Amino acid sequence: MSVNILKDELKTILDTDTKHREMLFRRGYLLTNKRITNQTEYPFYGMWRELILGDFFLYVQEKQTVYFVQRGEKFAVIIGHAYNPFDMTYQEEELCEHLLNAYEKSIDAYFDKVSEFTGLHIVMLIDNRHIMVCQDACSLTGCYFGNVNGSMFITEHPQLVADIENLKMNSNVEKLVQSKCYNVGNRHLPGNLTPYDALKRLGANTYLDYSDRRFVIRRFYPVVNHPEFVTEKEKNDNVKRIGDLIHNGIECCTKKWERCTISLSGGTDSKTTLACANGLYDKFSYFSFHSKPQELVDAEGARKICNKLGLEHTLYTIPQENEAFDDFALVKKILMHNTNYFVNLSDHEIRKYIFLHDLNAYDIELKSWASEVARVFFERKYQIKMPNCLTERHCSIFQTRYFGHPKLLRWSDNVYYRFLREIGLEKPILNFEHADSHYWEIRMGCWGVSVISSQQLYHRMTMPMNNRKILELFLSMPHEDRKSDAVHKKVMEYMNKNVLDANVEIPNLYFHGYRIMMEKLFYLWRTVLYRTKK
Repeated sequence: MSVNILKDELKTILDTDTKHREMLFRRGYLLTNKRITNQTEYPFYGMWRELILGDFFLYVQEKQTVYFVQRGEKFAVIIGHAYNPFDMTYQEEELCEHLLNAYEKSIDAYFDKVSEFTGLHIVMLIDNRHIMVCQDACSLTGCYFGNVNGSMFITEHPQLVADIENLKMNSNVEKLVQSKCYNVGNRHLPGNLTPYDALKRLGANTYLDYSDRRFVIRRFYPVVNHPEFVTEKEKNDNVKRIGDLIHNGIECCTKKWERCTISLSGGTDSKTTLACANGLYDKFSYFSFHSKPQELVDAEGARKICNKLGLEHTLYTIPQENEAFDDFALVKKILMHNTNYFVNLSDHEIRKYIFLHDLNAYDIELKSWASEVARVFFERKYQIKMPNCLTERHCSIFQTRYFGHPKLLRWSDNVYYRFLREIGLEKPILNFEHADSHYWEIRMGCWGVSVISSQQLYHRMTMPMNNRKILELFLSMPHEDRKSDAVHKKVMEYMNKNVLDANVEIPNLYFHGYRIMMEKLFYLWRTVLYRTKK
């Protein structure tokens, strides 16, 4: 069934169902030079507010937060939330002031200040008719852009622009998301594609430069080599620096929100966040959930750690049947629409989202995904050393397995070939390992942004390690230390050794012997004879 038909069905329902309208494009935003004249109708339903920023119109859904400071024709804007663990600034208006101060010094000073921010956010600098836009460190807050029918759009949701401008889905994207191989992977599109030809995605460590009605993607990070800590003293000092900065960010969260919670899985990243919250434990609640049987092991491990620390832990059991939720079918339609028909959420994920939406127990949830950037994921997953320079083929197979779809695989390779050169990542940058940069900018950004988009249905989330300068400190540690999780364990030992002493080790489903063998065979089959395009 075509997307336009699905949209029409959803519109027909929501035109009369007022209860679920707040779920549509929840926490979305839209910047455009085209004024929206019918804000009471689909898809806005009077639930978005309008801000006029010079020559541009910013529309923000009622559940989203936006802050800005104006100086003459200059606007510094933060959509979402941000905090600075380096100077402990946690109020966005003050952060906007800092951005303008830095911008008035130099572009380099401006982006250096941006790189100090933690959180999930879009940062915009509007100077007359010139706009610069960038995202949080791992680009987990969506930023899609393009010129459509004579108007410019920058948005959280490409489907919102498609609804406004009646866009049609790209045929190759449609074939990909409907293929059997697509769900055997990370469920995101190649490169910076969206389902619509007129719109593209911005990613980590690059910014969107808009002027003279033209969009250009430019890189702003990294600009210098990261440190390389080798001696024990250097490494120990860096561990303390990492732990203290993560703790600072967590403390900022306690000042920004009242109902703070830390979701725990029992894995390395989750335990590191919990250890770094030491001294602030009374400011948080702690929970885990299981929406499918495999998640129960993680949840029970988290409970054991909390018991060791004397913390109360809540375990939520998500119903296993769709029929447990009267509105399951409608919410599924809304989530499919919100995620642009390419995330393909499974039913157990949707049940979890509805459960947490209805629970409404927290203002902010601390998650730990960004920490994975530092942990040499691909080498651990495939049990094989990654090449010094990854190709567009690596990008394709890390994303989707492409079983039985050679034409789609070649199409994906071509997309990634152009994309890597557009963002300047076709080869390693300075002394950053190429596989680390790939995981940070492509795997985490492409996959993470689509997941966050779906999770906007319930309470807010933040990630204390989603900070460009903190991630750089992690990457400054030796490769083998990061691969063995020695860095994370040392951070835990420094911040709260009791987390380690709980002796909870949750096996990663990616790293089971049979799966590793199959993944390695597929990896070798698809890459060993491949030669990059010239």
